[in-house]
This record gives sequence, C-alpha cells and structure tokens, in this order.
Amino acid sequence: MRSAKGEACMNYVTAGRAEAVLKSMIAERDRRIADLERQLAALRKQIAAPLETVAAAAAPAVAPRVEVRAPQAPRSVEVTKVKRRTGEAERKAMREKHRQQQQARQQTETADKADGKAGLEGRSFLYVGGRDCQVAHLRQIASSYGANLIHHDGGLREAVSRIDNVLPSVDCVFCPIDCISHDACIRVKTGCKKWEKAFVPLRNGSKSSFERALQSMSQGDTTQ
Repeated sequence: MRSAKGEACMNYVTAGRAEAVLKSMIAERDRRIADLERQLAALRKQIAAPLETVAAAAAPAVAPRVEVRAPQAPRSVEVTKVKRRTGEAERKAMREKHRQQQQARQQTETADKADGKAGLEGRSFLYVGGRDCQVAHLRQIASSYGANLIHHDGGLREAVSRIDNVLPSVDCVFCPIDCISHDACIRVKTGCKKWEKAFVPLRNGSKSSFERALQSMSQGDTTQ
C-alpha cells in the first residue's frame, strides 16, 4: 500500500512531464505561426510593388488614355494572382492556428486523464458480489488504472469470513447493491468501519458502473 507522500510525488512527476510536453507543443505552434506570418508579409509586399508601378505609369497626364490603359491589363492580372495567393496564405495560417489550438486541447485532455489514472496506480481494491462472468472485465478495468482488484463472490461459494482477512490489505471496497447478499453487505460495512476503509456501493454489477466509480475516485471524489 503506497504512502500519501509517495502518491503525491508520483502525481507531481506525472504533472511535470505533462506540462513539459504541452510547453513543447505550444512552442512548436508559435514557431509555425511565425513562419506563416512572415510568408504573408512577403506576399503583401509583392502586392504593393505592382500597385506602385501601375500608379507611376499613370502619372503623366499628357499620355493618351489608350496608351495608359494598354499596359495595365497584364499588371491587373498579376495583382489578382498575388491577391489570390495572399488570401490562400491567410486561410492556411488560420487553419494551421486552429489545428494547433485543437491539438493543444487534446494534449491537455490526454494529460488530465493520465494524471487521474496515475492517482490510482498501485492501489488495491476489493469487489464483493457481482456476477462471475464480469469479474475478468472488472479486473481489466482496474488494471487500466494501474490498480489491483480482488474479488469475493459474497458467500456463494467462498466463506463470508474471508472478507475479514482481505479487508486490511485493500484501500477500498466496492459492492454492487443488486448482486450481493444482505449478510455479506453488512459484513463489508462493519469491516470497513473497523479498518477505516472506504466503502463504495454501486448501483449494479455492470462494468460501466464500476468504471464510473474509478473515474470519480481518480478525480478526487471518494463520496458515492
């Protein structure tokens, strides 16, 4: 059974690693956005240069109108192309910025989930009652949180007195209220009070009910 100081150190290290990953992702995002902004500035300069040339060509008032308009046609096409490229670059920059923000949010959510699961790593739980066909799945769910699950059938084949022998070595006891005998439930509640263990009643013996309880516990909510 891990000490509170050990659990706090592990949570601190995990949170530090997650924070380092997020800082690296944010730095990479800022670098890419800066590159796109530089490309956008260069394209804007390309737009400004043809416009200045067109304005200079139109300056002589004595030039016939036909002669002034004739060279503007290719310039206009060039300006249109540059504007189109500029618009595409701006849209690309916006898409990249949105992608980076979305990726950062996903990384944050993943880190939060990892921190929550790390909070249960190394802990041991007792599950009393339930259905035999669900036990393997329940152990798999507990294992995904890094925890160990001990099962007692609630007195169907195992002696109820064995619960008293197991209780001192676990951190918490789960009981599905629809799949446990009255005697076993009373035994568990009495033992939890004696050994100061957390008692978590579950609505039913389903996998989802057990997993919700573990998620709630990983987030620091031990009241059910």
